[in-house]
Amino acid sequence: MTRNSRRPVADRAFRRYAAVVTAGGAGAIAVAAAGAPAVPLDDWRWWLFAALVLLGELAPIDVPRRDGLDRVALSTAFGFAGLLLFGPLPALIAYAAGSVVADAAARLSPLKLLFNAAQYALSLAAASAVLAALGATAPVAVGDVLPAIGAAALTFLLANHVLAGIAAALLVEEPVGRYLLADLRFQTLTSGFVLGLAPVVVACAEANMALVPLCGLPVLALHVGARQAARDAHRALHDVLTGLPNRVLLRQRLDRALDDARATDGAVTLMIVDLDDFKAVNDTLGHAYGDRLLQEVAARLQGALAPEHVIARLGGDEFAVLLGDGQDRANGVAVASSLVAALETEFTVDDIALDVRASVGIASFPEHGAGADELLRGADVALYCAKEAQRPVEVYAAAQDHHTVDRLMLAGQLRRGIETGEIELEYQPKFPLRGGRPGGVEALARWQHPALGRIGPDGFIPLAEQAGLINALTEVVLRDAIRQCGRWRAEGLALRVAVNVSPRSLVDRDLPRLIARLLAAADVPPQSLQLEITESRAMPSGHGPLAVLDELRTMGVSVAIDDFGTGYSSLVQLQKLPVDEIKIDRSFVANMAESASDAAIVRSTIDLARNLGLLVCAEGVENEDARAQLEHMGCELAQGYGLCRPLPADRCAEAVLSCAVEPPRPRLAIAGAA
Repeated sequence: MTRNSRRPVADRAFRRYAAVVTAGGAGAIAVAAAGAPAVPLDDWRWWLFAALVLLGELAPIDVPRRDGLDRVALSTAFGFAGLLLFGPLPALIAYAAGSVVADAAARLSPLKLLFNAAQYALSLAAASAVLAALGATAPVAVGDVLPAIGAAALTFLLANHVLAGIAAALLVEEPVGRYLLADLRFQTLTSGFVLGLAPVVVACAEANMALVPLCGLPVLALHVGARQAARDAHRALHDVLTGLPNRVLLRQRLDRALDDARATDGAVTLMIVDLDDFKAVNDTLGHAYGDRLLQEVAARLQGALAPEHVIARLGGDEFAVLLGDGQDRANGVAVASSLVAALETEFTVDDIALDVRASVGIASFPEHGAGADELLRGADVALYCAKEAQRPVEVYAAAQDHHTVDRLMLAGQLRRGIETGEIELEYQPKFPLRGGRPGGVEALARWQHPALGRIGPDGFIPLAEQAGLINALTEVVLRDAIRQCGRWRAEGLALRVAVNVSPRSLVDRDLPRLIARLLAAADVPPQSLQLEITESRAMPSGHGPLAVLDELRTMGVSVAIDDFGTGYSSLVQLQKLPVDEIKIDRSFVANMAESASDAAIVRSTIDLARNLGLLVCAEGVENEDARAQLEHMGCELAQGYGLCRPLPADRCAEAVLSCAVEPPRPRLAIAGAA
């Protein structure tokens, strides 16, 4: 049975208990009124104490605790002092009335309002009984009956602690005895010290009633200091931007949840939520937009969770969720899916529509770790695997661990490699199938790793996307490719250079300005640059990417769709994107001879492109039969190892220049040039 299913039972138990305490409080007031003098309504001194009790109720002290803030009422000192000065009934009426007024101002439910007044009445009645048993009657002389006052104060403290503690234990569904013992030290150090001011108040009243308000000055100082301490504690444990718990508070609550789970053989589930491509929002729109988006994301995530779950912001665009109620990982997957779904509706920040997607990693106790560090690390590993597999939710598995650690280390090395010039370019010509010298080449990035050697793009492009390095990598590749294009032009070789760009880079609204600066610096016209958008990866939604592509085409930069036919909604891409050329993926070209369906796909793609006025380039041409078949189908351009392998810049230029204009077949001799 989860806590949610037990909630009605707990509420019924509290209502029954509150009704009993309320009846007891009413009975205590009735007993005090029997045969006792009336409340001194004409005595300004009583009204002074009643006012101080009310002020103490209206301005409690917020005291930091491990699980948040608790409130200590300053009314205790004046309420107990009223008992010593005026007797049981006046003190009970002043205390109960002050509690009712303050709780009504706080809009507490009628049941809690009556319960709080009744618990104060019962606690004062118990203290009054002790005073009477020890022979002290109001008004008391502090110096004569100090032991009796101490006993009565202790009785009041314990009675109030027990009455309020039972109610709190019922509401939070904890064993009453354990809750009372755990809370006793806190109540003694807070309410007990406030209660200790009561004899000082009485002594001032004995000397001169005008001194009593001055007793409020140290109480006021205590109140101000405590409020500042509470604010400092809150800032230390909460995120300034979103107001959510931070990593420190999450760790405290995770440790406590694990302690409870070990004691009850329960479960603890932790998940880490990371936003996809959030860095692009900061880079494109600025940190002010990013901060506002984070605030809205935090509010939406919090709204998708049950009250007993804890959501914290770990930093940046990363959040953590700690599930309450001992929920296991099966429930965690359901909750994670609801969080991902909660972000699917677009956000609007200053009339700018922003699409946000998230990845979630899940780890559970005891399956995936025995301590907080292990769970945090497990959830982080699962998150990394979710991003790598492009799945929204992933549960930790031990088999992922070694691989993921290696990838995390490799991500750090890639960052260094980008900064230190380890990314190198090779170039592969694009041959016109009807003869003539190649007019363009494709720049292909290689990572020259100092220990692992040469790594192809498939080995580090996905890593760059996952690690938030894709924009830095794109800038390096664009810069080097454009510079090389400029050097070729200076040597009299006019070649258009095509550069692969991740769809994620199109979220960066500064990309056109970056390209313009690089083209100007290398004295290269925009018409000499082509961007190839990888169609096998999803295009980010929204108007931003389309606006970036439109701006680039207006500049004169052409656009091609790479790997056409293998990815996301090819016809939709052609309809939406400002495209000049499509490149048929090598998987279709390589199997044309053996697969009639692949040949039909290639032919249909060529016909479609021609009807749309687009160029077609076939990738993966490995032999003369494929080249001839593509030429017969009307394909204009081709690339492949059967024509020319990717080569360093100087050898690529030699290969281009060595091509005869007629006939086209001698180009195949370049296959061995690698």
